[in-house]
Amino acid sequence: MRRLSYILLFSLTFFSICIFPQDVSKIITELNIKINLEVLASDLFEGREATTRGEKLAQLYIISQLKKAGVKPFFENGSYLQKFDVNVSKTDTNSNFTFKVDDKEVKFKFTDEFFFRRGTNVEKLNSSHKLIFVGYGITAPEFNYDNYKDVDVNGKFVLILNGEPESDREDFFNGKQSSNYYKILEKIKNAKKHGAVGALLLADKQLLSFWPRLIGYLKRPNFSLPSKGQVDKQNFISAYLNKDSFKKLLTTQNIDFDKLLEEIKEDNETETVEFDGVLKFNYNKSKEVRQSSNIVGIIEGNDPILKNEYVAIGAHYDHLGVIDDKVYNGADDNGSGTVTVMEVAKTLARTKANKRSVLIVFHAGEEKGLLGSRYLTDNLQLIKDKKIVAQINLDMVGRMATDSIYSIGSEKLSSELKKIVEDVNSKTVKFHLDYKYDDPNDPNRFYYRSDHYSYAKHGIPIVFFFDDMRKDYHKDTDEVYKINFKKLKKLSWLVYGITLRIANLDHRLIVDKPVPKG
Repeated sequence: MRRLSYILLFSLTFFSICIFPQDVSKIITELNIKINLEVLASDLFEGREATTRGEKLAQLYIISQLKKAGVKPFFENGSYLQKFDVNVSKTDTNSNFTFKVDDKEVKFKFTDEFFFRRGTNVEKLNSSHKLIFVGYGITAPEFNYDNYKDVDVNGKFVLILNGEPESDREDFFNGKQSSNYYKILEKIKNAKKHGAVGALLLADKQLLSFWPRLIGYLKRPNFSLPSKGQVDKQNFISAYLNKDSFKKLLTTQNIDFDKLLEEIKEDNETETVEFDGVLKFNYNKSKEVRQSSNIVGIIEGNDPILKNEYVAIGAHYDHLGVIDDKVYNGADDNGSGTVTVMEVAKTLARTKANKRSVLIVFHAGEEKGLLGSRYLTDNLQLIKDKKIVAQINLDMVGRMATDSIYSIGSEKLSSELKKIVEDVNSKTVKFHLDYKYDDPNDPNRFYYRSDHYSYAKHGIPIVFFFDDMRKDYHKDTDEVYKINFKKLKKLSWLVYGITLRIANLDHRLIVDKPVPKG
């Protein structure tokens, strides 16, 4: 066993000499990674929730380590911090909606039976509306299909099923593959287009499976970036219903839910039903403005021309904070990615071998909806000037097998990037790179769910490394003692190698594929 360890160490050192300017095994150490994580994922940092004291403590520590490593602040005022405002709102847990038919009133409780979709922008809604069932809520002229045909929903709420008509024919809603009409956003756009003021939507199976876990989060504040431009004048409100509450609502009209689904499945036709009765929301939401910050450092390139282009390395440093007096330390999510980026930054700053400059970015508010990366990429001039050639994202990378990591998105925009990742990996740490989540039909949609997507939507090639740890995901049991530090050291080597390879290309990384839409 000891001999095998010596062989592995020799192999890694030999290959590092081949592609690295010096032996990085003397710079990247498990001990340093472990010390940093033990600090960041300790109770002292209170779970590092965005806009809280814990986040600010994490900022101070990360910045202290960047300074120690020789990573310079990116911003011209000498600061590492990119500050931004965050709207923090909370829905009153006593909120509800009722449906009244004659003298009978049926009540639906917030979180237990329904919840409002993110993006609902109405501060208070205490009004009454008519309700119309419109099947799947789809208007698809190319398939001669329209759930809104001959029905007036102007000023009313619509009740909508999840999914779309089922078919084996590829010329009808793409057959067995989901079409664009399947998406909730498309259904909501269509409802607005027809003049509806709100929508009640049946949650799909995936969302229903997460419902019990969601309840805890729904009772907590919601975070969002301030809106740019004009606020939606329609004050459109949308909410998800679980299966029981959808059935309960149909029962007020003596409609059997299961029988309705059977009839729709038989001929893919749905009859609109204008409900007898009145829908009324009792909805209150408080709102305040707080502040959060991305942390951005720079390692300047050593080529007088290429240093004006950048390779970005990133990880989000926030987690969930304190919930019911339990500290959610987020050792893997995403303490592991944060300390790995810190280690790579230290190594790059010490070796000074990069021709292009390297941005070291610790994103804030990822857990609140990619807030930090969205703000940075929407407001950073380097993005607008197309100066960032690639982005490497680490989010949950310290658990599961030592010799395997999920690689996501490396070929979505650039075939060349995937080849670079594989070549550097084969010459150094030899991870098994698992591409399972690159499948466009994968229901998890991880490509759209972490900070790299904020870059990819601007046409910047990305690679996202991920361990898919599920046992302790978003739980207070995600602790340091469960982290695989050998894996983090190997990943540090790999990310350093990929960064250096891209930074030293004699050409700009080739983008040969269109930007995927989320």
